[in-house]
Amino acid sequence: MSMEDPFFVVKGEVQKAVNAAQSLHHRWSELLQEGGGASKEEMDWTTNELRNSLRSIEWDLEDLDETINIL
Repeated sequence: MSMEDPFFVVKGEVQKAVNAAQSLHHRWSELLQEGGGASKEEMDWTTNELRNSLRSIEWDLEDLDETINIL
């Protein structure tokens, strides 16, 4: 039975979350450039998803930092 290093597990999860946040940021930037052409609903949804994604990444990194400091 192989046990993975928790650092690399979290690193992989954070990388996936960063990739998703980059995609959301790209779409959010496009919506900003569209100005009035973008629907308010899509802009609100994208903004909220981007914020939530960044918060989640921040929490994951804080947890990782705490774990490293314990070791």
